[in-house]
Amino acid sequence: MKINDLFKVLNKIAPFKDSESWDNTGLLIGERTDTVTGIMTTLDVTDEVVDEAISKKINTIVAHHPLIFSKIKTITDNAESRLLKKIIKNDINIFALHTNLDFQSDGVSAMIAESIGLMNHQILIPEIENSMKLRVNVPEQDLESFKEELIKIGFGKQGNYEACFYQYPVKGQFKPLDSADPYIGERGNIEYVDEYVLEAIFDGNMDMVRQMETAHPYEEVAYDLIEIKKPVEKGLGVYANFNGSMEDLVTNIEKVLGRKVHSVVKGNDEPVKTVSIIGGSGASYIGQAMKKSDCLITGDIKYHEALDAKRDGYNIIDAGHHLEYLMIKGLKELLEKEVDVEVVETTVVTDPFER
Repeated sequence: MKINDLFKVLNKIAPFKDSESWDNTGLLIGERTDTVTGIMTTLDVTDEVVDEAISKKINTIVAHHPLIFSKIKTITDNAESRLLKKIIKNDINIFALHTNLDFQSDGVSAMIAESIGLMNHQILIPEIENSMKLRVNVPEQDLESFKEELIKIGFGKQGNYEACFYQYPVKGQFKPLDSADPYIGERGNIEYVDEYVLEAIFDGNMDMVRQMETAHPYEEVAYDLIEIKKPVEKGLGVYANFNGSMEDLVTNIEKVLGRKVHSVVKGNDEPVKTVSIIGGSGASYIGQAMKKSDCLITGDIKYHEALDAKRDGYNIIDAGHHLEYLMIKGLKELLEKEVDVEVVETTVVTDPFER
């Protein structure tokens, strides 16, 4: 397996197009033509993780957090530079699956949920897919040949299907002017034509629309474009049923983590029936979590965010940003289903906090 083959596998597991615009995902260091000798999954890329990969003769690290995030202006003798030079000197390839993995239905939050026993989870904040529908009139006699042209251009792809069209017959009417060059009819005469309205989904690429106009038999193409917004089976966070108290939930988490959680905000004394999980820093989504659950499990909660939640009677468990380390095993399992090379989890604990 080459690095480029692994790139395709990772793109299948967590499409890089799902990454936030500010994020830095994909192949960060490496060469696409390299042969993969082994894969190590990790939350962070640190000196210790790289040393472990080198010692195990593994040349590819797939991390959640991007090693290269901010713009690098120089590589000198500081700690970051030394790490980058070590990686390059030892021909280590570095991938990052960050927000693109967060947004998958089986992504980071789902991996955390399942690790603490919350199996039947749903997406907390579904992603809204923006696409467009082409609706175009075409003469009945040209219907099938025009559909073939649309397929070649890329219209009609929906999920795991292609050549998806909806069609219905209509009666078209037009009158070619003297300057027209009509495909059907004569200048100066009203023409009535048996037509079909053809509908197809596409991604909104206007170059595809221009190609459609060129492929259409009419000189003036009658069509419109309709914006479509719909939830898809991916998004941020998950929520699931839970039957117990806040104390029960905290105990479950600490048992899995093998350590205390960072902090607990107890907004009420009611039983916890539903729980939301957002890996990493989920404070920005407390409001959405409150609508679907009795408690949010996340990390990096600040003082005033906690104060506001308690005032509003909402429960929060700050298990720390490092809670995301539970994705290391989950990502390993996803990769093992797709590749025929060795995949291992790092044994290095990258949590920077002393406990």
